[in-house]
Amino acid sequence: MIQIAVVIVVDPAGRVLLQLRAPDKAAFPDLWALPGGVVEPGESPEEAARRELVEETALRPDGPFVFFGYDVLPERDVERFVFVAETTASADDSVLGEGVALEFADPESIWDGRALVHLDVDVLGRFLESRRKRPDKALLVVPQWQGSSRPDARRLAAGAGLLAGPFGALEHTFVEVPDGVPPWSAVEEVAARTSKAVAELAGRFVVTVGGDCSVDLSPVSAASARFDDLVVVWFDAHADLNTPESSPSGAFHGMVARTLLGEGPPGLVPERPLRPDQLVLVGARDLDAGEVEFVARQGVAVVSPEDVLEVVGRRRVYVHVDLDVLDPSVFGSVGFPTPGGLSAAQLTGALRGLVAERVVVGAAVTEFMPVSPADPAAEVAWSVVRELLV
Repeated sequence: MIQIAVVIVVDPAGRVLLQLRAPDKAAFPDLWALPGGVVEPGESPEEAARRELVEETALRPDGPFVFFGYDVLPERDVERFVFVAETTASADDSVLGEGVALEFADPESIWDGRALVHLDVDVLGRFLESRRKRPDKALLVVPQWQGSSRPDARRLAAGAGLLAGPFGALEHTFVEVPDGVPPWSAVEEVAARTSKAVAELAGRFVVTVGGDCSVDLSPVSAASARFDDLVVVWFDAHADLNTPESSPSGAFHGMVARTLLGEGPPGLVPERPLRPDQLVLVGARDLDAGEVEFVARQGVAVVSPEDVLEVVGRRRVYVHVDLDVLDPSVFGSVGFPTPGGLSAAQLTGALRGLVAERVVVGAAVTEFMPVSPADPAAEVAWSVVRELLV
């Protein structure tokens, strides 16, 4: 496999070196590039990036190279190492060698559709996204339990409060959950109240904490209405793809994903349902017969945490975490623990990769059923929420 090294150079004003223009700008308007090239035998990727930068631009950065990212492009037989370097140079329109102009560009001026010579545009976009200020963060706390079939499901309400506990510095919005009403009435009412809360939190990065999985119905529906290119990554031991007719338990938390796909109880199906290609299941290992058939028929992706970045591609991401995706030996404070789950490192690593390398537009962490107010499993749950709030 060929190894290539690339360096993204940033000037004191925060502008990015991304153009090595041909002598005739008018004739070659799309000849954009970032310094980069093949790693020679005996070189480290960082050494190759530094050599290529000097050879192509004559710039010598003032400080160390900072590792930014690593990609494998199997279809091109390429391993790619990306570094960031800061320079005090300001070389707009300076001429190097054969009349080639070296230019720094403001991030706002970069058109993501323009071709790059040495580097796919997705890496540059990821870099620019990482430098962009993320919106204010907020917690949406929804202590609903009525979507679960557990006789002790009220522990889910305690779980929502415990999940939110360490994040007091963030804005909190609480959705009141009705008591003393039939479960389906409660689910419908909470969905409506949550939808209103999501609208009021527009412009913020919201992490919803539950409660059972159905607390995420309204947040995902709102994200689907906003973004054409959305993909929902569903970390869960279960697929949640039942319908009222196919569900063995009749509990709505096992129907949430199917409802988001357009098949569910009247009044809960979103105006803009997801397509099957917009749902990616991670860690799913306990599916009912009807769910297995639906996944096969619709081609819903079921992937490992290590493959999730490749599968979602460059689409915007909404992250749903049911904590039973973790192996019970790691986290057992859930209603339906299922052996064979993810390790804590697998889950947090996948979340870290999504947050760092993709545009995550919202998230939820659900199904925490603490055994006591001092449940030590809370530490694991908090680590999951923290990864989403970075």
